[in-house]
Amino acid sequence: MEKLKILIAEDEETTRKLFAIAFRDESFDTRLVTNGEDALAAYKEWQPDIVILDIMMPHMNGYKTLSTIRQTLNDSATTVVIASALSDKKEILACAMLGIQGYIVKPFRTQELARTVLGYHNGRRQ
Repeated sequence: MEKLKILIAEDEETTRKLFAIAFRDESFDTRLVTNGEDALAAYKEWQPDIVILDIMMPHMNGYKTLSTIRQTLNDSATTVVIASALSDKKEILACAMLGIQGYIVKPFRTQELARTVLGYHNGRRQ
């Protein structure tokens, strides 16, 4: 069975470790980066199935990264999930307008993260 490729862009080290724990199952192939620029480079080179983006990151924030994937690179097929401490409805709506499949508010429950992200991904493929 082919592994599901998940690219995670998160600048906070502790949160990156939680993502690594959540997606440690052998059915996932994960790459973790610390900013939007590195996320785009990894996205172009690796073509992940799912991209998880933090909003507030150095060099390039999650909005710009998402906008680049959806509009500049014209990719509407890759599942994109935002994972952010920003929980204001305006933030969520702004991301929804850019074409996300899901929004996870931090802090999240590590035990439920993989199932939640897979739900967003599987819901998109139906």
